[in-house]
Amino acid sequence: MRLKADNRALSERLAEATGRIDELTDSRAQAIARLAAQHEEITRLRQAAEVARTSITRLPRRNAVIGPC
Repeated sequence: MRLKADNRALSERLAEATGRIDELTDSRAQAIARLAAQHEEITRLRQAAEVARTSITRLPRRNAVIGPC
C-alpha cells in the first residue's frame, strides 16, 4: 500500500511540475514575441527618423535659465 501511495504522490507531483513547466514555456514564448515586436518597432522608427532628418530643420538651442524667474 505504501508503494502505491508513494507512486500516486510522485505522479501528482510530476503532473504539477509538467503543468508549471508548460506555463513558464508559454510565458517565455510570449515575452520573446513581445521583445521581437518591440525590436521591429524600434527599427522602423529609427529608419523613419533617418528619412525624416533630411526634411527637418533644427531650431537653435535655447540657453537654459537656472534660477528664479
